[in-house]
Amino acid sequence: MMKAKKQVVILVACGSGIATSTLAADAIKDICDEIGIDAVIKKSNMSEILTKAQDVDVVFTTNKYSETLPVPSLSVTSLITGIGEDEIRKKCKELLSKIAENV
Repeated sequence: MMKAKKQVVILVACGSGIATSTLAADAIKDICDEIGIDAVIKKSNMSEILTKAQDVDVVFTTNKYSETLPVPSLSVTSLITGIGEDEIRKKCKELLSKIAENV
């Protein structure tokens, strides 16, 4: 597994910036550990995404988010509900691996 040259900065957002983003952030951290990515994970609420996205490499949300962002983004609701979790973990790994190659 290739190690990232520098840390991948990740934003995880949910409605309040507290509850489900913490669960999702823990799952994202596990995924990063599995694939050997050194990550810094920040959390926010949905209304702060556009502002905070300027300073991160990727955004993961637990709610639907339709604004255009300057970085890749992915809804990770499945990490919270468990429904379709394997598929979303695979997508997260692919996206994070691609980003890590370019940081």
